[in-house]
Amino acid sequence: MSDKISAPNVYLYAFQLYNDSQGSNNPLWKHCDNILANFTDKQLTSNLVFPQNSHSYREDLLQTVALRFNSNPPVEGFAQPLQIQDSYAFCLNIGCPEDGTADNIDVDLIQQFNPNQALLISGDDNFLGQTLLITAWLPENSPNNLDSLKPLADKCRDALFQGDSPPVFYRASKLFGSPIFEYGSISDIANYRHLLVWLLSDKQTDKDFNTCQEEILDLLFHRNKIIKAFQDSRQIYRELDREYRIIEKNMEILQAQFSRGTVLTSAQLQEFQEQLKQLFSKAVTYTRLLRKLEDYDNTIALNLNNYTDILSKICDILGIDKEELSILNNFSRKTAPYMRSQIAGDLGYFRHGTSLIEQAIASIRGIVEIEQARSDRTNQIALRNSEIAEKNREDRLESTVQAIGVGLAAGGIAASSGTDKVFQTVQNHQIPILMQWHPFLFSFALSFAIALFAAGITWWRTKPKNS
Repeated sequence: MSDKISAPNVYLYAFQLYNDSQGSNNPLWKHCDNILANFTDKQLTSNLVFPQNSHSYREDLLQTVALRFNSNPPVEGFAQPLQIQDSYAFCLNIGCPEDGTADNIDVDLIQQFNPNQALLISGDDNFLGQTLLITAWLPENSPNNLDSLKPLADKCRDALFQGDSPPVFYRASKLFGSPIFEYGSISDIANYRHLLVWLLSDKQTDKDFNTCQEEILDLLFHRNKIIKAFQDSRQIYRELDREYRIIEKNMEILQAQFSRGTVLTSAQLQEFQEQLKQLFSKAVTYTRLLRKLEDYDNTIALNLNNYTDILSKICDILGIDKEELSILNNFSRKTAPYMRSQIAGDLGYFRHGTSLIEQAIASIRGIVEIEQARSDRTNQIALRNSEIAEKNREDRLESTVQAIGVGLAAGGIAASSGTDKVFQTVQNHQIPILMQWHPFLFSFALSFAIALFAAGITWWRTKPKNS
């Protein structure tokens, strides 16, 4: 197979969300100016006109800028900045005209269309990605067999990337009647680059391509949105996987703590309460990540629906069947559904993490409530015993005071009224021991005895039952 081609062209389709970088401050325009600086002194950013409160699907931000270069063979092209929905788009074409001045030239000429790898954009988190398209006419009488043409397509790819990690071959088919080769596999989604090499062999192919330029741009826009959503979902997957492993480890630790079956100390109870707070925080983070994963699936579903609608529109415009767009239709029938099934599997797996967190929170809450109830019951018993002891002390004091009061009263009455008669009785009965006492001492002793007896009887009658 000859390495000669005719009128090679390179198309760059790049897309970026504008979010907080609306207008000329969006990083995409800086990338565009940097690319153009390799070919011309024309700048886009300062000339862009942005619509105010536009609700249109598509808005031109500048009339298509024609580019012409002094080279041999001659090179020309155009630049077209656009606003599509919530994003900015940039379409750039650089290549040789189809006027016969660039027929049967070497594939290596394509290297001039990507000086210093200028067409390979490395954007920020809002950069949706890019698609590169190489078109070139095949020499007359070239074979139309895909296997025979693949080496030529590979050389076109290598010339554009100049050996800098070119995307791997993915699949080949025919589009609008001419062979097309797709490079870039989602198996390496983190380093994904998308390249199409379209080897034109039929003039109708060129006509159909020109007829559907806008639709193809829209198709690639939604395709890149889907790819970007899946790339971002892989980052969320890694974060969820890390959080899930932490949750599983924490559950093992909790299970070991629960299996001990010992009464928790106040320090251990406080530790459980701190773990409960951490789990609540972990649950919020984990749920937020799950919701993000669901959002990316919804983004893929929405853009896949738009992608399918645009495919149908192309078929209607050209009056062809979707099977004739198999290389474009494959993305909507196999690639994007695979991405959605991958995310669905992730969601099904990681939702178990939510159940684990809920179980952990419920278990800790139960343990804490049991221990707090046990502690409260112990404290209540201790308080009740303390209250009983205090009441007994009060009752004993009251009984003692009453006994002393009764005793003093009885002793006083005895001292004031009856001791003289008792002493006279002692004298009359000639009791020797008592007759030797002085009347005052006898009166005091008798009153004291009566008071002590009365106090004893009163204390016995009024003493607390539990004392």
